[in-house]
Amino acid sequence: MSMFLKRFLSSKSAITKAQAAAAIIIIAIAIIAGVYYYTTITPKKGPVTIVFTSPEWLPGSLTGEIAKGFADWSEKHLGYRVTVKMDLNPWGTYHDRLATVFAAKGSDFDLLISDSQFVGEFAEGGHIIKLNDWIKAHQGKEIDMRDFPPRLVKYFCTYPVWGFDEEKFAAGDLQLDTAQYWGLPHEADVMALNWRVDLFTHPEERAAFKAKYGYDLPQTYDDWLNWVTWIQFRDFAEFFTRKAGEKLAGQTLTEDFYGCTTWNAKYDSSAYQFHAYLWDMGGDIWSGPPDFKASGYINSDLAVEAATWYASLRPFEPPGAENYWFDEAITAMSQGKVAMSINAVGFMAPLYDPSKSKVSDVVHTTMWPGMVRDHGPYADGKYYKITQLVGQPMCVSTYSKYKEEALAFFIYWFEEEQQWKWSDGGGGVASLRILRTDRFIKAADWNRAVRDTIGIQKDFWNVPVYNELMLTEGETLNAIFAGQVTNIKSALDELAAKHDSIIQTWASVSPYAKAG
Repeated sequence: MSMFLKRFLSSKSAITKAQAAAAIIIIAIAIIAGVYYYTTITPKKGPVTIVFTSPEWLPGSLTGEIAKGFADWSEKHLGYRVTVKMDLNPWGTYHDRLATVFAAKGSDFDLLISDSQFVGEFAEGGHIIKLNDWIKAHQGKEIDMRDFPPRLVKYFCTYPVWGFDEEKFAAGDLQLDTAQYWGLPHEADVMALNWRVDLFTHPEERAAFKAKYGYDLPQTYDDWLNWVTWIQFRDFAEFFTRKAGEKLAGQTLTEDFYGCTTWNAKYDSSAYQFHAYLWDMGGDIWSGPPDFKASGYINSDLAVEAATWYASLRPFEPPGAENYWFDEAITAMSQGKVAMSINAVGFMAPLYDPSKSKVSDVVHTTMWPGMVRDHGPYADGKYYKITQLVGQPMCVSTYSKYKEEALAFFIYWFEEEQQWKWSDGGGGVASLRILRTDRFIKAADWNRAVRDTIGIQKDFWNVPVYNELMLTEGETLNAIFAGQVTNIKSALDELAAKHDSIIQTWASVSPYAKAG
């Protein structure tokens, strides 16, 4: 009891017990009111800086440039300035950087770029915040999730991916009460194909090809879109592979020339073409829930066929191609050493730069080939085209001190003004309202392929043990491509057994797997 109350109650003045009780109540109310006022009236926030961590590459630096406008935007919409500071890290150490900070529950960054495979790992670890409630509050007002292709939402935004129904989403059901959202699209890249138009349209080459293979070379984007298969891709690669001294498009070659380059380095890049062939034919690399099995999938007859086809490309690629990834493939194409090259669109700009490319005026970009399911268990005679997903979502760290500001950045980022800056600067746009415009299609030679591909992508396993799965698959496929495997079926059987062990060990303890 305060000294004031003691003195008040011990006063010799005439005072009734009722008056004393009333006085105490009045004083108590005043104290409570004061406490309420000072604890609930939040002073205006001062300037805030949020940190956005990203791989160190064009999308990261471009994000930083566009994010500079967030300070003025936030002052207008939040009432105080929020500055975005980029934290760029080399791709080779990027995951380790994220994992180290998360393990320490550090607030080093607020926003982060997460590779699509990281989402499951970070969600299960509790390191990124779930966005369902935030999306419910802002959907149809400051943001529209339906502006993104269903396939992209599935693999970039949700985990587990088997809890998301693409058809329901396409029909307008975001499934916010069933699917779990953890991120929003950021770098929506796609895999595409560069081809030498001058070679494919050369009259002598066309005549020679048709005489040998019985059909014509593709001449237009629509040819590649509508009928070219991976089997025919191999025909093209074989046909255009020449030795020094031979003729190519009427000119005598001074050095060897090759039909194609693909991504073949260990880890995930060697899987891209193999996956596309297998998926197009109706096969898969694992079952998903409820069985979570690799056996019977990644070592199926269709998988053996896909791996055998993949290995058959090796004679038509340059020396050292077993180590090729995006940079080597771009270099070989830009130096005029190959007729076709597979790559991610985000890396293609140098091919169109005359100061960096000998073929800048004759190279075009088109979609990947597909396959006709004319044999195997899924044969229906139809043409299918599925490509490997590339690109990354952005997420908010659980340990951020500025979650409100980080989430507000999402609203800023997806405003049309920022999305056009992203598109014009070379970022991978996910917004359908941008992708479907003539302005977008005409902005770059590869943009039509971006628009047509972004809805047909498929991803790897999307589970926390993706790294072990990728390592073992990459090593196996790289060895197959390099000609180091004599029995492809046995190699895939061994791979399937390893994957079964990895997947089922995870599934036995993961609540997300059990829920599937």
